[in-house]
Amino acid sequence: MFNSLQIDNLRGVKHAELKDFARVNLLFGKNNCGKSTVLEALFLISGQSNPTLPLTINALRNHNAFAERDLVTEFYNLDAHNKIVIAVKGDQDRWLEITQIVSNSNTVTLDSLVKGDTAKTGKHYGLKLNYSIGNREKIYSSQIIIKEGDEENGRISIDERYSETIYSQYIPSGGSQSSMYEEFARIVANKKEGAVLEALRRIDPTIKDIQLVGEEILVDIGAPRRLPINMVGDGLRKLLRIIVSIHRCRDGILLIDEIDNGLHFSAMKVLWEVILDASVENNVQLFATTHNIDSLKGLNLTLSQPEWGSLKSEVCAFKLIKKDGNVSAIRYDYPSFNYSINQELEVR
Repeated sequence: MFNSLQIDNLRGVKHAELKDFARVNLLFGKNNCGKSTVLEALFLISGQSNPTLPLTINALRNHNAFAERDLVTEFYNLDAHNKIVIAVKGDQDRWLEITQIVSNSNTVTLDSLVKGDTAKTGKHYGLKLNYSIGNREKIYSSQIIIKEGDEENGRISIDERYSETIYSQYIPSGGSQSSMYEEFARIVANKKEGAVLEALRRIDPTIKDIQLVGEEILVDIGAPRRLPINMVGDGLRKLLRIIVSIHRCRDGILLIDEIDNGLHFSAMKVLWEVILDASVENNVQLFATTHNIDSLKGLNLTLSQPEWGSLKSEVCAFKLIKKDGNVSAIRYDYPSFNYSINQELEVR
């Protein structure tokens, strides 16, 4: 698991440090305080050899433009001279540096000169990633090169000496359900669908079963026939997405933006019970953002119950505060979090 994170020059964050992570980590604070950027930094460094991930995090924000000027949105103050640096410490220390390859640094090949077609090479630009594991004795590199006018077909190179050992998944606030059947199929193959059904019934007791038919997930809610999961409520689909993703990320990292989005306040306690159960069972480290005080209260209520007492040390919360691009993090362990909630102190 990761124990700490440092970010420099990613999006609107000039510098940020978060320390003493737990298994389940909840991030909260005012709008534009850097919560989503923290999740994106964790996503980037947990898949640090993949040069398409910086474009992926833009796509997760519904920004699917790949022109040279669009790549600058990754860098602090929209200035590509500000190298992005992300570092984590934990079971495996990691370091990642992202720089932009600008079009005026395009290299014309000898082959193109011989053929006399240098005019056809066009401008090339992209991103270069340098990364390491441990004490940085060995630095690996990957890059994506995009040709102007053909932005959808980038040329990717990944250092063959490096093999990724962490699986991570990012669920954005408006997370798509399109690939959930593939993840649920793995659960069915491992005979774990009973645990998923039990968790869903804690939210909606009318659910009788859940099945995978072809590429559709169908649920029985007592109607004359089973319904596709997309036809039931947002809250139920959100909970299913979270449960399925925790199982998919076994021994890895799960990142969820606005974890309580679409869930009624009455479901918050059950949400956290399910998350704690599944995270421990699957050895998953979870990071999630929230704007919802009911979510914080639901987490506090769950941990205050005797049956959950042993997991208090597995959970912490961070209030993020940003000033002039620098993000500070106030860490709440369970006693301080519980005290703040019970005294109705401002923790949002």
